[in-house]
Amino acid sequence: MERATIGVWVVSDWQIANRRLYRERIWTPARQLHPEIGSYAGRLKVLELVDELDGQLYFTDKRPWRHAEIGDLFPDDATKWIANFLAADASGDAPRAYSPMFERVRCIELVTRINLNLE
Repeated sequence: MERATIGVWVVSDWQIANRRLYRERIWTPARQLHPEIGSYAGRLKVLELVDELDGQLYFTDKRPWRHAEIGDLFPDDATKWIANFLAADASGDAPRAYSPMFERVRCIELVTRINLNLE
C-alpha cells in the first residue's frame, strides 16, 4: 500500500474523473473484491477500515480527507448503488456507467487497494 509521508493517500477527484484510471485502478480491482463489498453486511465490515484510518487519510497534496460517516455514505439502500457501480458494459471490460458519487468511489478505491495490496 502506498503511503503519503503523513498517512495513507486517497485518490483525488481528477483521478476518479479520468475514465481510464477509473476503469483500471478503481472499477476492475473493485470487481475482484466483489464478494466483500457486494452485500450490505460485507460492505460495512470492509468499510470499517475507512473509519479505523480516520485522521490518517490524505490526498496526495497532503490535504486531509474528511469523510462522512460510513453509514451516511453507504446507507442500507446503497446495495443497489454497489451493484450498478460493479456492473459491466456489453464488452465486460469497462463499467456500464461511471459514478458521479466521488466520496463513495473514493472509499471503495481505498478499501480495494488495501485489501488487494495494490500500490
